[in-house]
Formats: sequence, structure tokens, C-alpha cells
Amino acid sequence: MRLLALLLLLPLTLAAQSGNPSPKHHVRLQVEAGKIMVPFSVTIKGKAAAGVDERIETIRKELEKRFADQPGWELREISAEFARPESKSYVSRPAGGSKLFGDDEAEQGDVTYVANARWELLTEADKGAKGVATLRTKAEGLVKAKSEDERQTVGTPEYRLNDPEEFRDELLGLIKADFEEAKKHLPEGQWTLELSGLAGPVNVVALGGKRFEVSLTYRMAFLTPKPEKATK
Repeated sequence: MRLLALLLLLPLTLAAQSGNPSPKHHVRLQVEAGKIMVPFSVTIKGKAAAGVDERIETIRKELEKRFADQPGWELREISAEFARPESKSYVSRPAGGSKLFGDDEAEQGDVTYVANARWELLTEADKGAKGVATLRTKAEGLVKAKSEDERQTVGTPEYRLNDPEEFRDELLGLIKADFEEAKKHLPEGQWTLELSGLAGPVNVVALGGKRFEVSLTYRMAFLTPKPEKATK
């Protein structure tokens, strides 16, 4: 890690002396996932908006019950909508021509309302395939199987980090160590460490399987050279 940072910092001397902005550098850690996530969504349709909203709420309560008081199993609601007229293409009018569906609900007399809701179903990564199977079981039977107006989708499982921010302190420690080591190999003078993006989140890149890379960026700036001693 430190050797890589030093190699990246070699151009700093010329950049600083020429007045060009200092390049951006990274510190990186490879870490393993702490959770498995299965995406789950439902779509409900109906002729009455209130009925569609009530059905979404019933499914929500049942799903929450299946995860309640079970350490190691977690439910996160990502989004939920109130019922709205279903968006359709242009439809023909009896008198000829066309208009957007829903512009005149009384005249159309056949409005379908729709609402969607999405969740993430999570468990610990070390539960593996058995954990995925259990999450899928928790999502079964929430919609009416024979109804064309109710649909559910269980998505592809994926690994997730518990919380990327838990690695921030370790990354900052690496930045400090790289900064101190780099100064030993650069021209003497006043060097500063710039962390302008520190308020942003820790960067995360999926490397495949359980492996992830977390990183932070920083810059080094050369402000002034070391004062020279007066000569006679």
C-alpha cells in the first residue's frame, strides 16, 4: 500500500514546481461482504385506489411479521407508492381521434389503479445458500397466486457490505501513514494533506463474490520550499 502511494507521488515534485494542481491519490482496502441481499417487489392493480393501497399495506405488515424478532434476518423497505391510474398508450375514442388514457376518467369509465413496493431481504453472508433459500421462503405466498392483478418478483441474490463507513478510520490511518512516508522521499519544505472529499461516503467497488474494495481519495500539495540559510 505504502509503496504504491510512493510510486504515485513521484510526479508531485514537477507538478508542484510548475504550479499544476497536485494529482489525486487513493488508499484502498479489500474487504469481505457481511450480508447477503435478495431484492423483492410486488405490483398490485385494482379498480379502486383505496383497495390497492390497502392491499399493499396488508402485504407490508405480513412481510414485517415474518422478519420480526429474528436476529440475523433483516427487512429494508426501499420504496412504496400510493395507487395511481395505470399509464397506458393512446386509446381510441368512439367519435374518432385519440386521447391520453386517464384524461377523462368519467368518460372512459374503465380506470385501473396500480402501486408498487420494493424491499431488500437480508441475512448474514456466512449463511450462504441456505440463507438465500430462507429469504426466498419468507417472500412466498404474499400475493394471490391466481390473480392477474397481483405480482411479486424475487430478484437475484447479491453480497453486500454491512456498512462501508466502518472502514473510514482505517483508511484515514493509511492516508496519514502514506503522507508521512512520502514526505521522507520528497523535497524538503512544507507539504499539506488535502481531504476535500472527506465529507463524501467511502467509495465501494464490487470485485466479485464476497470481495469488495473500499477507498478514500486525497491530495498532497507543496506550499513552500525549506528556507535556505543565509550565506556570506
